[in-house]
Amino acid sequence: MRILKVFFLLIFLIVSHFSDAQVTNRALLQSIPLKEENANEIRINVQALGFMKNNEYFNKIADGYTLFGYQLQPSVSYQPSKDVIIQAGVLLWKDFGTAGYEDITPTFTIKVKKQQWELLFGTLEGNLNHGYIEPLYDFERLVTNRLEHGVQYKVNINSLKLDAWVDWANMLYRGENDQEQINGGAALAILLLQRQGEQHPADSLRVTLPVQFTAQHKGGQIDASELPLTTLANAAIGVEVEKKYDRMFLHRLYTKNYLVSYKDFSNEKQLAFRQGHGVYVNIGADTKYQDVMLSYWRGKGYVTELGGKLYQSGSTTFKYPDYQEKERELLILRLMRDYNLAENLSLTMRLEPVLDFQNPKLEFASGLYLNFNTDFFLARPRK
Repeated sequence: MRILKVFFLLIFLIVSHFSDAQVTNRALLQSIPLKEENANEIRINVQALGFMKNNEYFNKIADGYTLFGYQLQPSVSYQPSKDVIIQAGVLLWKDFGTAGYEDITPTFTIKVKKQQWELLFGTLEGNLNHGYIEPLYDFERLVTNRLEHGVQYKVNINSLKLDAWVDWANMLYRGENDQEQINGGAALAILLLQRQGEQHPADSLRVTLPVQFTAQHKGGQIDASELPLTTLANAAIGVEVEKKYDRMFLHRLYTKNYLVSYKDFSNEKQLAFRQGHGVYVNIGADTKYQDVMLSYWRGKGYVTELGGKLYQSGSTTFKYPDYQEKERELLILRLMRDYNLAENLSLTMRLEPVLDFQNPKLEFASGLYLNFNTDFFLARPRK
């Protein structure tokens, strides 16, 4: 682990001197490109993600471990019209230190895009693209649960953004000793106020009302499993205030604050708590050299299937699976940066020290993500 710490610090210092930094943190968002100028074209798409995520956790709630490897996702797409695209490919997931691949999964998507909405069927624009807060959706799922398959509906207008989705995570066949598993939810952002500066038009003030929820279901009527039905829901509502600046050093100040809740609707109790809640407060600044965010979490009886493990009141560890901390209080400092290394190639770095008030010792997580994303023309079918 000490070697990883030193290596991460050296990379951070080298890149910060020789790369151009971005203001926005969009490098890890991967969508299916649908452009009017690509109508009636067959194109090759290549997405590659190199990752190194090191969790230096020593508590009884979340395990400490390292994720180190790459994911390659080549695909072929055909755009029969300006607003429809069909894409098929494969995801290859390789963890370093293993002989083979962790996963090889085919992908397929039909995407329809109109002026204000999008509909996707098949492999979704999932994980970080949903825009959830970490107590509802773990950042680490970018690596560990890269693909979601089902249906997705998105709306994007001036005053409203919506991402509603269903991911069919596990199919159940007749007589199997298993359960079907379905994940889903919606992330809604309502614009309350937007104002531009009079002297500096690039300066702006934005106030948004976010409403988010996720749900998980495990069960079925045709299974041979003795496991009981499971139905869980997590939700969040809050307010986000963002101030952008046309300055050389300071680019953005913001605060994002949420009330978070959890409820177990299962007939039989299986988890540590039936219901819980939490407060999630964030303040941050984006500057020319570094993006910084300070996060405070206070939760009571909170459980989440899809969210970050640190926020849980019930243990997710291998060695202490029955351990509980009904009240959790955390302070997390996030140092984040995206760097443009070349065209279509970016590097994302994150360093996140964590202070657990119940167990006052400093832990941290660090991450390095090398992301390549491009597409190019292959052929144009005859009409």
